[in-house]
Amino acid sequence: MKIRPSLRIYFFASMVVLSSAMAIGFSFLSVNYFIDGLDKGLNGVMFALSQTAKVEDGQPIEMVGFSVASRWEDMPKEIKQRFIKPTHNGVLQKRADKSSFFSMPENLFFAVYYQNEAGESRYVSRIMLEKDRPRKQITDEKPMQRLFWIALTGVTAIALFTFFLFMVMKKIAKPVESLRGWAKSLNQKNLQNTPPDFTYNELNTLATLIRSSLLSAHDSVEREQRFLSYASHELRTPISVIRSNVELLNRLSEKAPLSDKQQLTLQRIERAGLTMSDLTDTLLWLSRNEEQQSSPEPVNLADKITTLSTELNYLLIAKHVNVALNTQQDCTITTDATACHIVLTNLIRNAYQHTQAGQVHISQQGSKVTIINCSAKDDAPVAKTSTAKHASIGYGLGLQLSEKIIKRHGWVYEVNDMPGRYEVVVDFS
Repeated sequence: MKIRPSLRIYFFASMVVLSSAMAIGFSFLSVNYFIDGLDKGLNGVMFALSQTAKVEDGQPIEMVGFSVASRWEDMPKEIKQRFIKPTHNGVLQKRADKSSFFSMPENLFFAVYYQNEAGESRYVSRIMLEKDRPRKQITDEKPMQRLFWIALTGVTAIALFTFFLFMVMKKIAKPVESLRGWAKSLNQKNLQNTPPDFTYNELNTLATLIRSSLLSAHDSVEREQRFLSYASHELRTPISVIRSNVELLNRLSEKAPLSDKQQLTLQRIERAGLTMSDLTDTLLWLSRNEEQQSSPEPVNLADKITTLSTELNYLLIAKHVNVALNTQQDCTITTDATACHIVLTNLIRNAYQHTQAGQVHISQQGSKVTIINCSAKDDAPVAKTSTAKHASIGYGLGLQLSEKIIKRHGWVYEVNDMPGRYEVVVDFS
């Protein structure tokens, strides 16, 4: 299972890491500035001594703990062991003896080279030994204890910052959670209601945009449903007139036989009328609201498939198509009978209509229906033809409308489209 990133956790972790990095960085910077300030102060004292002290070769002098000499050879032995002879004017050199990284320095050594106003060389050094420190500065505190208190102070500061950050995020996240819950609860009934106040202006603006977008989409869907309903209702009357007149012409033709061309034309009109009748039934069903859907009732799939196959046989006239039915006669399912009838009609119609020569296999196993039509010619897959998106070439509008009905009922639907073979599987369970 893929863990999706959380904006709240990302922001919280980023702020904690950033604050910790800043605290540690500024701590090191403060220590560095503090030590640098001490070094500059000490260097200033050593410069003053180099300018005022009168020193001769071989006779270094000691002044307030500092050694001043005119030659490097006259410096104390400890200084000469730890430093090389300085050549750059005013550059302070220092060394520290310490047992560990976190412990205080035990001994400190400083050395610097200056030239006085007369151009004479002066070497100034200072040695600070642990044994020379005042006794009141010597404590029994161990380095690890000092490190513990420093770490405890830092952790406490970070914990306080994290706590206040958590409180701020909680205050900000609460309206965001409310916005998410409100957006998830939107439906046709409460979409017209004014959005609640989400505290912050940006969230209120976002809520208004969400509501406006959903209202626009809802209005579009309503207009589409009204159009489908009106168009389907209005089409039923002329379609009924066409079919009635076709039946009348068929009866009249029994008394006064029509020519072959007239009979062929009449059959085309009859087939077109049946197709339009099925299509309007599908559109009318799709234009219904969910509350208007039919209640489930028993349906014998085997009888339904056999009846529809017989009724749609006119689509195979003058075609070299072999139809094979394989059904279970004793299988009855409980489902929406109207929707099931529309789906099976459209699927069988498409299989018959778009197979010019070959075989159509219709099998039923329980609630599962499989329709396979194999063409004698290896036509290109329907999905790849540009005309299949528009008219009846390929598996057209009826199949697309059937897919919508299937999705609305949550039935299992599979399509396998290959050159010369098209397979549709529907499970009405």
